[in-house]
Amino acid sequence: MGTKKQNFIEKYLDTKQKKIVAGCLAGVLVIGTADAVILNNSGSKNLVLTSNEVDAELGQKVSTNVADYLDANKVDNLDKIIKDTKEKDNLKYVTVTNKDENGNVVSKEEKDYPKVGNYEINFTYVKEKATVKVTVKDTTKPEITAPDSIDIIQYTDFSTFNFGELLKATDYSDVKDWKIDTSKVDVNTIGSYDLKVSIQDRYKNKASKKLKVNVVEAPAVAEGEVAVTEVITDENGNKKTVVTKKTNSEVSSNDAVASSSPVSNKGTVKSDATNTKPASNSGTSTPASSSSSSSSSNSNTNTSNNGGNSSNNTSKPSAHTHNYNIPITKTVHHDAETKTVHHDAVVENKPVYEVFYKCNKCDYKTKSAEDITIHMAESCGGGNSIEKIQTGTQQVTVKEAYDEIVVVRQAYDETVTTGYKCSCGAVK
Repeated sequence: MGTKKQNFIEKYLDTKQKKIVAGCLAGVLVIGTADAVILNNSGSKNLVLTSNEVDAELGQKVSTNVADYLDANKVDNLDKIIKDTKEKDNLKYVTVTNKDENGNVVSKEEKDYPKVGNYEINFTYVKEKATVKVTVKDTTKPEITAPDSIDIIQYTDFSTFNFGELLKATDYSDVKDWKIDTSKVDVNTIGSYDLKVSIQDRYKNKASKKLKVNVVEAPAVAEGEVAVTEVITDENGNKKTVVTKKTNSEVSSNDAVASSSPVSNKGTVKSDATNTKPASNSGTSTPASSSSSSSSSNSNTNTSNNGGNSSNNTSKPSAHTHNYNIPITKTVHHDAETKTVHHDAVVENKPVYEVFYKCNKCDYKTKSAEDITIHMAESCGGGNSIEKIQTGTQQVTVKEAYDEIVVVRQAYDETVTTGYKCSCGAVK
């Protein structure tokens, strides 16, 4: 019996001094039992952790490497424990769905940080076990990207304005619709006003930003054109508004077409929001009191496992392909075209009348009163009458000659496409 105990002790203790100590302890060790706990030579546990709880913010990696949790100052044979410790966890990682411009799902990408929730990381070394409870929360408000000021055309209806195209929210969680407080903006009066936009993620973290809104006069439009406020992307990739005019066929669903008369302002409107996930996470979460020794041991083994699969890979964004589908336009003014038309004078021939004395018995006529008296006394002896008889014609000018300026084509403004650009701002 003593030989068996001695062999057991020699198997785990390799110095003469340890054999002596082990001999003293042999009487209290239970040999061959299934529930025996393997202790180190000091009688303490091997899996001594700096903390058995970890709080992480959504977007942080959570280390599943035992080296990040061991208290190096209280553990002997650290390298062997790190090498031989097995890990198992129930971490669930965030999956991002990528869609194309038409809303179709093109791929799904698993991120290297866990979802909001409560988890456990279990470490096993020989027969000793230790558990770390992980709590992942989202307490970070969304980040808003928006221009400091925007221009809109007078009489623009805010209830149909596409704020979602102008604003961007970045957050690890899904976000709700934009809330736009337009109560201080008088869209019917030209001037400068304050506008407040706000957005909230699914965990009720709220962010807000103030913008300056400049209500400007609509540009003059020709027949078949309308004044619009268009959201564009500049050469630096920033969104901004442009007040312009377009033909009816050029107007898109993203353009805000101004009314020609005052419109009502409801005070608060909603607009669809698209959430942009941050490009990188915010570090790896480990116990706050983790020692420098365990951190240095982790420098070559910093791997997070999820069901045996490494989640330490960092996804790289796909290369951007330019799509030059946004026209670059300018307005060209054309003056009116005219010509001069000469009109001759209008002349008419009018009759000329003279007064004659006429014998009532014969056809004798004379313009002299004395002659008709002699004629009546010597010849006919009858009476006479007075008549107006046309003796000729005379030209009379009815309308003077003049020159007339005739408009062949009215003045107009033409929108000319000078090139095309990509949504990133690249131009060709």
